[in-house]
Amino acid sequence: MVKDSESMLVELGFTVEESQRIVQIGTLRSYPSDAIVLNNPDRCELLYLILEGRVDACAFDTEGQEAILAKYDKGTYFGGIGFGDVSYAIKFKTTEPSNFLELRICEFKEFLPQASDSAKRIFENLLGDLENQGQKLAEAIQQKRAITEILRAISDSPSDLESLLDTVAENAARLCEAKDATIFQVEGDDLKLVAKFGPTQMWPKGRKKRITRDWVTGRAVKDCKIIRLLDLQALESDYPEGSAIAKKHGHRSVCIVPLIRENVSIGAILIRRFEVNPITDKQLELLTAFADQASIAIENVRLFNEINEKSHKLKEQSDELALWNEKLEVRVADQVAQLEQFAKLEHELKVASDIQKSMLPRSIPHLEGYEIYANMIPAKTVGGDFYEFIPLGGDSLAIAIGDVADKGVPAALFMAMVRSFLRAEVKPEVSPKKVLELVNGHLLELNDKGIFVTILLGILNKKTHRFTYTRAGHELPVLIDYRGSVKQVQKGAGQALGVFDSVILDEQIIDLADNSIMVLYTDGLSDAINRQNQRFGLRRMLRTLNKMPDHSVAHICDELFYAVQQHQKHLPQFDDMTVVAVRATTA
Repeated sequence: MVKDSESMLVELGFTVEESQRIVQIGTLRSYPSDAIVLNNPDRCELLYLILEGRVDACAFDTEGQEAILAKYDKGTYFGGIGFGDVSYAIKFKTTEPSNFLELRICEFKEFLPQASDSAKRIFENLLGDLENQGQKLAEAIQQKRAITEILRAISDSPSDLESLLDTVAENAARLCEAKDATIFQVEGDDLKLVAKFGPTQMWPKGRKKRITRDWVTGRAVKDCKIIRLLDLQALESDYPEGSAIAKKHGHRSVCIVPLIRENVSIGAILIRRFEVNPITDKQLELLTAFADQASIAIENVRLFNEINEKSHKLKEQSDELALWNEKLEVRVADQVAQLEQFAKLEHELKVASDIQKSMLPRSIPHLEGYEIYANMIPAKTVGGDFYEFIPLGGDSLAIAIGDVADKGVPAALFMAMVRSFLRAEVKPEVSPKKVLELVNGHLLELNDKGIFVTILLGILNKKTHRFTYTRAGHELPVLIDYRGSVKQVQKGAGQALGVFDSVILDEQIIDLADNSIMVLYTDGLSDAINRQNQRFGLRRMLRTLNKMPDHSVAHICDELFYAVQQHQKHLPQFDDMTVVAVRATTA
């Protein structure tokens, strides 16, 4: 290990003599797999050079839930600088037997006065890298904490709009490094300030302002578009009223994200900085995620109030009927109860349908060499189908499809949580299996209704032409190879999420050669029945796909839906039907 240490130090830029001296003041360490190398790194000043093996940086919340934040391989280094004040416990642990050179930074500094200027610069760069690593890990923890707080608020009090929006505003301001965050809600022709965070008092809660394009937030709501400005004070010609307001109150860089429901703005979230400091793409992505959650909460409360109003009117009618005829009191009460139940069911269906639509991707991302299409046809009785696409850089795309085993609002809310957990946990360095295990842990923590979900999550890599996936109790993929042969992919054991602490998952790899097609679907297709109570089934699905090896993936999805509808004839659709199709177009 001594030679390995010296070689690594030479690769970092130290001379041979300096490398030998550094190894002498350091300590060689060996650890087995799953061993804690560094615990609570913000409390120490150590530098570890990885000679062999691999280490994961993990965060543990107050309830002991683990999340992998970063991975470090042979030839890299990590340490305990730059984490700041974070509420999560951070640990660096091995994922395989590993060897390290451990250096105490204080002893390293004592060596530097006798070292060359080059060695001093290398040391300063190492400390700078450790500082950056710590800041990135702390930022990832803050983002995870914010998303968890918002999801917990939605789960615990779905009708407490003021508290939920205050939570969204606080996290938006903190994670976007702004002193001020404000949330507006559309009321007729006005925008009403409904939540705010920060010391500035530009407007009080409840203040209304007419929606026009003369001020920045009004224009974002009018156009249903995100507006990100470097210095609002300098844009008098573009935003005359907004620039005047900015000069009066002192803010400079601003970002406004409209809250969209069914392609209509129902509000906006605004963050303001009092210096010229641009909002980054990462911060804009977080702000957009917060806007999605806020729009769901606003619409949910609106529908809840509508149902309460209906129930109030029904109660008034029941009282009048009771006065007219006391002998029919019991019958009238029963009728009112039935009407109220119908109103509640109508509310559940509307809320669940809206949530389903808002959770689906607004567009399908492009991946060079592949043609991708997805569609979902919801049933009259709302279920919990969803699909998702998450870009992982230029070469890879995460694809997920799932089905919640329940109906109505519980299924729709559960689906929303599952989708948010997936987006929070999917990262380039985390395997699909690990993502589903983390999601399963989150669901077990929040799921007290016994609801579960089947998911298939995979990563499509355009370089390897492989789709590496993990299946949690979901339907098996179907593959049409380049010869037009149609078959179902091999099966392994896989359990649904949200049921077992230790879940069994099916891991497989599909090679997508030139012109081959992969089809993912939910059981709404295969379980559709006709008047003779016969399922559409896998055989009819394969027979339908066998006729279309040369068609576009959009046409394939449409034909599958058409075949199922022909099978059902005029029977009502019982469950959601979802299809995702991927064709490899180049080698």
